[in-house]
Amino acid sequence: MLCIMFTATAFAQQKTIKGTVVDATGEPLIGVNVSVKGTTIGIITDIDGNYTLEVPSKSTIVFSYIGYQTQEVAVSNQSTINVTLKEDTQKLEEVVVVGYGTQKKVTVTGSVASVSGEELKASPTTNLTNGMVGRMPGVIGFQTADEPGGGGTTIRIRGTNSLGSNDPLVVIDGVPDRDGGMNRLNPTEIESISVLKDASAAIYGARAANGVILITTKRGKEGKPVVSFNASAGFSQPTRLPKMTNSYEYATMLNEVLPGSFSDEQLEGFRTHANPWKYPDTDWFDEIVKGASPLYRADIGVSGGTEKVKYYANFGANGEDGLYRNSANRYDQYSLRTNLDVKTSKYVDFQLGVTARLEDTKYPAKGAGDIFGAARRSRPDQVAWWPSGEPGPAVERGDNPAVTSTDLAGFDHYKNQYIQNNLSVNIKVPWIEGLTLRGNGSYDIHFQNRRLMKKPVYLYTWDGTTEGSEGLSASKQWLDTPQLERKHSEQIGWMLNGLIDYNRTFGQHTIGVTFGMEGQKKQYEETWAFRQGFISDSKPELSLGGEEGQSARGYSWKETRLNYFGRASYNYLERYLFEFVWRVDGSYRFPKESRYGFFPGVSLAWRASEENWWKDNIRFIDYFKLRGSVSQTGNDALVDGDGNYDHSIQYLTTYAFNNAGTVFGGQENKRLYPSRTPNPNITWEVGTTYNVGLDFKFLQNRLSWETDVFYHKRTNMLISRNASLPEITGITLPRENLGEMKNRGFESLVSWQDKIGEVEYGASLNMTYARNEITFWDEVQNVPEYQFSTGRPVGSRNMLLYVADGIFHTQAEIDEARAKGLLYSDNTVPGDIRFKDMNGDGKIDGLDRIRPEKNQEPRFVAGLTLTAKWKGFDLMMLWQGATGAEVYIETWSGLVGNFLKSDYDKRWTPENPYSEGPRTWDRENQYWINNDNTYFMRNANYLRLKNIELGYTFNFEGLKKAGISNLRLYTNGTNLITIDGVKDADPEQRDASLGGYPLRKIINFGVQATF
Repeated sequence: MLCIMFTATAFAQQKTIKGTVVDATGEPLIGVNVSVKGTTIGIITDIDGNYTLEVPSKSTIVFSYIGYQTQEVAVSNQSTINVTLKEDTQKLEEVVVVGYGTQKKVTVTGSVASVSGEELKASPTTNLTNGMVGRMPGVIGFQTADEPGGGGTTIRIRGTNSLGSNDPLVVIDGVPDRDGGMNRLNPTEIESISVLKDASAAIYGARAANGVILITTKRGKEGKPVVSFNASAGFSQPTRLPKMTNSYEYATMLNEVLPGSFSDEQLEGFRTHANPWKYPDTDWFDEIVKGASPLYRADIGVSGGTEKVKYYANFGANGEDGLYRNSANRYDQYSLRTNLDVKTSKYVDFQLGVTARLEDTKYPAKGAGDIFGAARRSRPDQVAWWPSGEPGPAVERGDNPAVTSTDLAGFDHYKNQYIQNNLSVNIKVPWIEGLTLRGNGSYDIHFQNRRLMKKPVYLYTWDGTTEGSEGLSASKQWLDTPQLERKHSEQIGWMLNGLIDYNRTFGQHTIGVTFGMEGQKKQYEETWAFRQGFISDSKPELSLGGEEGQSARGYSWKETRLNYFGRASYNYLERYLFEFVWRVDGSYRFPKESRYGFFPGVSLAWRASEENWWKDNIRFIDYFKLRGSVSQTGNDALVDGDGNYDHSIQYLTTYAFNNAGTVFGGQENKRLYPSRTPNPNITWEVGTTYNVGLDFKFLQNRLSWETDVFYHKRTNMLISRNASLPEITGITLPRENLGEMKNRGFESLVSWQDKIGEVEYGASLNMTYARNEITFWDEVQNVPEYQFSTGRPVGSRNMLLYVADGIFHTQAEIDEARAKGLLYSDNTVPGDIRFKDMNGDGKIDGLDRIRPEKNQEPRFVAGLTLTAKWKGFDLMMLWQGATGAEVYIETWSGLVGNFLKSDYDKRWTPENPYSEGPRTWDRENQYWINNDNTYFMRNANYLRLKNIELGYTFNFEGLKKAGISNLRLYTNGTNLITIDGVKDADPEQRDASLGGYPLRKIINFGVQATF
């Protein structure tokens, strides 16, 4: 009875309400979330904006919709509630950073991608570029190294566009090409990152041919002081290490290629692990890499201000151990950033920025390539550490990587100190409306100190009988005496520019004009000294070394730039949009006659959705903009064969020193001699870009789609002659404007944002396809077309491959091929790889090699971001993938070098003649090992969970009483799941020998608080 009465009372308290939701123009809104505050009761409006909902009589109804301001209405005695939602003006006025200014997103005519600092903070990596991958269309990234303190992700804007430098220009707070780059910027300090990809980049002219990345740091906002704190800690592990054969498997394979290498007794000992002294089984990667390497990050910041003065300051610290077992590799960073905005009057304001950063990096004395390469090549039947604790003998090139990965062999210690300063002033001219004068200056200093100490190591050899330390004898390896190298370098850079801005609206017409002049200078000096013969390695100071073999040298360079630039824009009702940008750039790299270049860009846009006929007839598309642009940009960066920047002046004869010079007074003196022929005609590398784009928004702005198609042509490429001059001439040639290529593709961004009840969710998919092709460069003629680099992508020029056509499974197959003349080697045996006769001349020779159609850079990349919020919980996932890349993996194996486990599993044997793989090999003694061929090319397509973060924000009165306005706990991770076909290595790493520092996955736990 009580139940019946209670139920009746509950129904009596319920009531039905209905209504219509429209926008400011009276148009019905479809899919508006109509919910009862504090409950899960809710519904969405239909196609006519109508809704009907059963609600408690004393409830409050919440109307929420993406792109509109949320409204709350108390039910009270109402049965009909009609609502007009107002557009969220903050979203409508969203601005993006462009070259030398900002623009409303709706009026941008070029192709500009952006990401917020808040998104980047979710990636627990100390390298900013690693966190950028997969978040923006047109931004292609692949991470080939991950050593703490080392290189980060290689960033390409719309792929590869040149045979020379492909690095985009990085502009930090208005200063181009700041020393230190963006790798080590603290994500906490970043407001936004914009990427200019077409004509929008032309305002940076000479250095914009590969795109421009604009980084804007945070500034204070008006209001009371807000203190923010963020701390996290976690650990890293390799995403993947090569899986090698164990001692028994290795011995079995070596016996197959070199019979008698191991006896049956030894094989049985390895199989049963009978005695670690006699039958070791060493996993060299396990000996070098520890299970988990700790890392941490902490930030504390304050911001706030008044109308006159606003401030932002942040101190950050982060550190991480490397993967080595004894932490011989470690990186620590401490940074301080302060940004101050001062408004001195109605017409004048200043912005001041000061940044200081200290980077402290420690490496083993030997590089990661040497250590991991040695680990890959070391045999499992050799000892890393004897059971009694002493280090094992030299196992690979006089080295024991388990020892050289520690500080027993020395250390390589870098300290980098950066001080960067910005000052800007803006003056609004009171007697001319819309006219502003701007001035910007920067002064940066970078000090680097390096101390490389190399020590002799003592390795122990066993006598073969006496088990224990007494059976071991020590020998000095690597060096006879300790060696010390010291390097100190200093780089100073400054930039000054002045701009005139005029922006004015006349009725329905808006115009903008910018003119500027900019000068920039950098100078670099370094000194280096070397000594050896130290009595003790405990005090690494040059003064304690011997004089024999001592050496010293110095090096310096300067670069200066002067340029003029401008922008002119016009729009009518923000419907028809036009922009023209230009830059006249002068570079020290070129002679006076060709030093200056003019780089223009034109872009147009039409917001068709602002037309009245569109609003009346195409209501299902809320926003439609058509964009088009054409531009010319330049490139003057020179890189050497290792990808390092070359600061030499190509139009001048360069000189070098030689200790073996002319004899004067019975003594040999240093000689100065010409080292390179000059090129007085060298000038700009030029990139011409065409771009067409479309922007859509559907379903009341919940679904958006941006897409661009682009074509880039690069001419006058700055490269050296490759083939037309014989090497026997001995002449070192300068760079020339010699080469052309093209790159074309598309990019797209599809986003969905919505809310169901109390659940907010979103999905964003960005995609980029880019395919490049060399159209002209200097290469060997009179070879088959399929061996030309021309017509193929960059990267293919470095490799010619025989085409693998399966395996010779039986002797009969070999005899048949021999009869046709289709054997590469007369010593071919079953299990060898068959090469294909590509030119059909009835023989296998060098003319049957081909250039690959793909290279190590993916053609298609994509990133899928998924987000959800419910009550205090928030979840973010970033999946990132790539297709179209290939990687060549061939290991040095055999008598020197272990085998991959995958090669053991699929190898040819007499018992398994129809296997997938070839027979066992020994180093380069088989023709199909010492001749590159397509068998060893692997598909490098992959999909990985690049980033994931789960958080919970607490919201209760006790926090506010304690002065805490926000408290959030979170956990995040990087590279946690990878799906690919490479298997033996990380698909991004592209290391043919599997000897590089591994990429890492990270798991992190943290807390955020605001006071």
